[in-house]
Amino acid sequence: MESAGNPEVPITVLIAEDEEMLRNLLARTLWAEGYRTLEARDGSMALHMARLARPHLHLVITDIVMPDGMNGVDLAERLRRGRPSLKVIYTSGYLADLNREDILRHADAYIAKPFSLMELARLVRTTLDGGEPAVSPVASDA
Repeated sequence: MESAGNPEVPITVLIAEDEEMLRNLLARTLWAEGYRTLEARDGSMALHMARLARPHLHLVITDIVMPDGMNGVDLAERLRRGRPSLKVIYTSGYLADLNREDILRHADAYIAKPFSLMELARLVRTTLDGGEPAVSPVASDA
């Protein structure tokens, strides 16, 4: 995958997820799809990595619930202050506590845990291509 603006720059995806095994799996999956991936275990680390990746950060995939006091919504808002065009996909296992309007007010898409890696890859592509905001239900083939 190449950045639309510069064919030399790969599309960079930052994954903010506190579950190490899931974070690594997501990074490997997206890397295999041709994306450059960065991994952060919490919001503070994600902010630091986003600063290092500027201006080549295209998408953030963040868990809504994270351990360091900064949730995914806070992270997305802080990152978008400096770059409003940054794409954001939320993940969570707690869809019952959220509603579509709240989710899509702050993100381009939402995918519920557990989800299939194929579903995530499709959602990443759709989000980067500027598709309609999406809330994906729990995947049956996770």
